[in-house]
Amino acid sequence: MKILHYQDAIPTRFDSGAMKGTTGRVVIGKADGADKFCMRVFELSKGAVSHRHTHAWEHEVFVHSG
Repeated sequence: MKILHYQDAIPTRFDSGAMKGTTGRVVIGKADGADKFCMRVFELSKGAVSHRHTHAWEHEVFVHSG
């Protein structure tokens, strides 16, 4: 079982296009042996958006606020 605070995951900053002002962190992914699942935490700055999209793997969207 993996236990960590999401802020301990390495952040990736997106600074172009619609994702501008967004930070993403992989909290569960391939490095954890999860080949068909990815859990990421995104923090969006004011005005940033997350467009509707699909993946070939299972993923979840959790909106904390906004």
